[in-house]
Amino acid sequence: MSSNISKYPSFDKLESQVDLEYSNHIYQKLQPVTTGETVSELLRYQPSNFSGSQNTQQSGSSLPYLNKILVVYFYSKHWGATALEHLKQLNAIRNEVKYHDGSILVIDGDGPDSKLQQLLWSNNLSLQVYTDPGHQIAGLFKVYSESSPAWSRYAGIDANAPLPATFVLNHFLRVVFANANEGIETRIGTDQVVNAVYHSNHYQAGKKTA
Repeated sequence: MSSNISKYPSFDKLESQVDLEYSNHIYQKLQPVTTGETVSELLRYQPSNFSGSQNTQQSGSSLPYLNKILVVYFYSKHWGATALEHLKQLNAIRNEVKYHDGSILVIDGDGPDSKLQQLLWSNNLSLQVYTDPGHQIAGLFKVYSESSPAWSRYAGIDANAPLPATFVLNHFLRVVFANANEGIETRIGTDQVVNAVYHSNHYQAGKKTA
C-alpha cells in the first residue's frame, strides 16, 4: 500500500449545489463569525465549566464578562477521524491554555445518540463538553444553518453538521481567534490558539494593574 494515502477522510466541497425538489428553503452560504466580532448571546446558555457575570464599567453600565478566556470547538461525528485529530490537538494544549487562565469547551452537536464521551475516554482525552443538540450555539457562531446543510457542500457527508471550527473568546466575549475551517483541514492552529489566550489574559491583567 502506498505511504502517500492519507489516514484522514477527504471532505471535498461539491462543485455545484444540490437542487432539491419539493423544497421552499433558500440555501445560503455560511458566514461564520470572524475576529473582532462579539458573541455576547453565549452567556444565555451558561455552560457549566465557565461562569459569566456582569462587569461594571466606570460609566456605571454593565457588560457581559467571562471569568475565563474561552476556547470553543464544534464537534460532530460526521467529520470522522479529522474531528478526532482536532480533539487530540486541543487536549495537547489543555494545560497550557489553563495556565493562561483559559478553558477549552467542546460543543457537541450530535444529540442524544452522541458517542463523544466514549470517544474521549477511549483515546485518553480530558476535555470538557457542552451538548448543543439543537445547534443553538453553533448558530450563534454561524457555523451551522439549516439554510446551508453540510451534506449539500461536502462529499461524504450525509447529514447536516456544524463546521469543525475553533474560536477563542476573550473576557468580553470578543472573538480574538477564528478558524471556521470551511476547508475541513486537519490542523486547527493550536499555536495561534494558545497565543490568543496568552495575549488576552495579559491584556486584561495589564488593565487591572494600570
